[in-house]
Amino acid sequence: MRRSTLLLSLLLLVVSPAVARAALLGDASIAYSAERTVTVNGRSYTGMVFHVPGRERHEQEIQGIPEVIILDAAAKQAFLIVPMLKSYIAFGFPGVMAELDDPSLRRRPVGRETINGVRTTKYRIDHVSADGSRAEGYAWLSAPGVLMRIDGTITRKNGGKPLSIRMELGNLAVGPQNPALFQVPPGLAKLPAEALQALFGSKPG
Repeated sequence: MRRSTLLLSLLLLVVSPAVARAALLGDASIAYSAERTVTVNGRSYTGMVFHVPGRERHEQEIQGIPEVIILDAAAKQAFLIVPMLKSYIAFGFPGVMAELDDPSLRRRPVGRETINGVRTTKYRIDHVSADGSRAEGYAWLSAPGVLMRIDGTITRKNGGKPLSIRMELGNLAVGPQNPALFQVPPGLAKLPAEALQALFGSKPG
């Protein structure tokens, strides 16, 4: 699996809206923007995240290619936009995401910490999803539900070496966001989900 597809899959697994409802681990009740750094198996990627309740936009550059991921809980879809190709792909979320918003996963607080100036509660996560994927680690959430940091591993159902992932937000700015950020721009060509395999060498999830 190429790095771009690996990152896409992991971003969707740990910070996306759940399929079943808008509540999720990291679906804050407030609107905000922030700088986000994701580290996958020791390799870091930095970009911007924009959030309103139930929707999120991730911007990053991977292997020199700008990419945008829009997450829409109401539509139960994610959209991968590749501006340089003037195209986008719509697809559903991996199964484990539908379970990460379970309130029971946040019944195990292990402490309180301040992350980049934001007070958070630290939670232990150890969850095996219905599809066999296992997420282990810790999550740091603010009182309004902003996922300021997550640090752990994801083991896929087919086994193999666990994938190490860490995400952290910085320069959090609370405030209204432009609704256009969470829409696929007009004029882009829609490609079938199978195009992920042609573009990146594998499908997410």
